[in-house]
Amino acid sequence: MQSAQLQSKYDSTWHPNSWKSYETVQQPIYENKILLEQCLLNLKSSVNLVTEEEINSIQYYIQEAAKGNVFILQAGDCAETFLDCNKFNVKTRVQHLQNLAENLKNIIDKPIVIIGRIAGQYAKPRSHSFETINNISLPCYRGDIINGFDFNLDARKADPLRLIRAYECSRSTFSWIKDHLKLNLEYKNASFFCSHEALHLDYESALTRCSPKSGKWFNYGTHFLWLGERTKNIHGAHVEYLRGISNPIGIKVGPHTSPHELVSLVKILNPENQLGRITLITRFGANVAHSILPSLLDKIKYAHLSVSWSCDPMHGNAEKTQHDIKTRYFKKIWQELNETIGIHKKYGSILTGAHFEISPINVTECVGGTANITEEQLKTNYLTFCDPRLNREQSIEIINKLGQHLLLP
Repeated sequence: MQSAQLQSKYDSTWHPNSWKSYETVQQPIYENKILLEQCLLNLKSSVNLVTEEEINSIQYYIQEAAKGNVFILQAGDCAETFLDCNKFNVKTRVQHLQNLAENLKNIIDKPIVIIGRIAGQYAKPRSHSFETINNISLPCYRGDIINGFDFNLDARKADPLRLIRAYECSRSTFSWIKDHLKLNLEYKNASFFCSHEALHLDYESALTRCSPKSGKWFNYGTHFLWLGERTKNIHGAHVEYLRGISNPIGIKVGPHTSPHELVSLVKILNPENQLGRITLITRFGANVAHSILPSLLDKIKYAHLSVSWSCDPMHGNAEKTQHDIKTRYFKKIWQELNETIGIHKKYGSILTGAHFEISPINVTECVGGTANITEEQLKTNYLTFCDPRLNREQSIEIINKLGQHLLLP
């Protein structure tokens, strides 16, 4: 009864499945609808992976970042895989993030809060629905939560049972992370949080519940979710879903985002204008921020909107080599990050965080850096199922450069 009364304070037109009345994109098509419903019912009765207190805690840290008191490092795999869901792999990834955070903290002399792309990053948006190899066209791989990477018809079919496996892998990963943090007392639990893209709406809504304490709706499958560049249509299903939950939200801001669109989107997702609720994650590409970011900063400031700003220098800088290998060039990643830091300083704004796709091992997926990886070397240890990641050495280098330039006047 108390929960229902508290809930009445919030928008009564929204519920976890109200998004189904809106235009959907990037959603899988399942042949077995009955099995899908059974899997979703299973998820709806599943154990929460995070707590309301943890979600409130990350929002507090984002507020502190907006005031310049802490810095947010959001990083991890492009896409997690079921194959990599094991204790050793998770520990390795978490330790690498912790080491990067420690390096950055030592340079800028400021607490670092880690938001890992981990424990749920199993879905990926795709530019095309199908891919063709040797004149055979099959549905694209959309992440392990939906289908398999192997290029055959059975693997590429959307399988509802993968929803359950994604949840179980996320649950195990959360457990391993917590165990690791307890054993490493030099890192406080409160400084490590988890995140993933809010993409698979059936999955996300199945893990969305009303808090008996506050009457607010939370996605209990992670701490922080972000809205992708391909799904941020103001009138679309993803925006409708995200506007009703109380988790902090990131919004990817690409080069085609207009100031008016961004202001409207922020107002929809944060009608009470709460600091810590919205993080705008810019991802323009190298040599583009100068022509776009200033007008966005001005418009957000003029509208008196409370937001945090982060930079994702990865997603605007993907390209293919002459041999058709998808890669990213370290010099362009750094160029965008450096440009963004400079613009925020010039306009008196605070860059509260940075967002990277990285690997804890020395994969060969991105070209350049002091590792001197060449295009010819990419195939040596190219392991990603989706986008190319900075390897261990490259990620250490980018963090060191980031810290040094944050200190510049």
